[in-house]
Amino acid sequence: MKFGKYKIDVFILMPVLLLIFFSIAIVYSASSDYALQKWNDAGYLFKQHLIRVVISFVVLFFFAKFDYRYLQDLSKPLIFLAIVLLAVVLFTTSSVKNVNRWLSLGFLSFQPSDLAKYALIIHVSTLLVRKEKYLDNLYRGFLPILIYLMLVCGLVALQPNFSTALIIFGSTVLLMLTSTVKLKHVAITMLSLLPIAALFILSKSYIRERLENFAEYSSSGTAQHQLSQAIVGLGNGGIFGVGIGNSIQKEFFLPESYGDFIFSIVGEEYGFIGTLFVIAMFAIILYRGYKTAKKVQDPFGKYLAFGITTLIVSYAVVNMSVASGIFPTTGVPIPFVSFGGTALILNSIAAGILLNISSFRDVTADAIEEEKKVSA
Repeated sequence: MKFGKYKIDVFILMPVLLLIFFSIAIVYSASSDYALQKWNDAGYLFKQHLIRVVISFVVLFFFAKFDYRYLQDLSKPLIFLAIVLLAVVLFTTSSVKNVNRWLSLGFLSFQPSDLAKYALIIHVSTLLVRKEKYLDNLYRGFLPILIYLMLVCGLVALQPNFSTALIIFGSTVLLMLTSTVKLKHVAITMLSLLPIAALFILSKSYIRERLENFAEYSSSGTAQHQLSQAIVGLGNGGIFGVGIGNSIQKEFFLPESYGDFIFSIVGEEYGFIGTLFVIAMFAIILYRGYKTAKKVQDPFGKYLAFGITTLIVSYAVVNMSVASGIFPTTGVPIPFVSFGGTALILNSIAAGILLNISSFRDVTADAIEEEKKVSA
């Protein structure tokens, strides 16, 4: 498929589109009983999701045509905006689920962390290019990048949203390791942060409770209600599932059945085949995204493609692992599938950027420079 002069990678586009289309059916099924009971309208949440799906398609194709190289100049304003919003949300009085993660604009509520994770990847990619000659220097190369990383992850953790902070931190560290940053500096940073992370976990009762419940499940096979029902839902589906709309777990047995635990509903209604389909889509995105990062000649494009791919797939892996009882319970949605507002839209923007980078994968550095001269 052509966008402008170059061809985007259709093997990135198709899995994203299929997952978003799939979300339309699964979100309606998973949310209908809850929406009927709370708003007397089975399609209440579905209609909201459908609007966001339409917006997601628009931004996906728009950013597939938007030259990603302009993001280098926008990276600093984006990261500053993200940090300010993360700070503001800590002082808001409105909260959802007893935590301050959302900012309300009246017609729209959104999580600044959804913006911050991609703003950080964009800015770190920019810094890795601009500081390329001295990335192995602790003070000139490594520490300036680490400051942005710690600011974003620290503010996200304080919301509190430790699982999201951990995913952002891990994905960004992996991105840094693809550069000439010294492994010694990364290792010392990780070791230094371990006591701080341990103290943070011990200070938060909800994290301790989740870890204790997971430990109990791992040792005895019993689990807290949410995790137990998620596993039951996956088991109910068998190979081919109980059928579209026939989930039992969505009928108030499984909290967040249309959000964080929607993978369990996929397994129940579509069976092992359905879960395998979702896993395969993310596996293709991972493979083609990393292949794009390997082939594209532009260093900024390499870093950005790797970072976006890692972040999207990390969220998917964590979500599916939680629903399967492999990881402790977190509040992490599955990209493109879970009910959501800004998460779905921003993930689609990120996928669009990845598609645009893929359109340059077979273009030589000399051709890109020549194109710049012509356009200038």
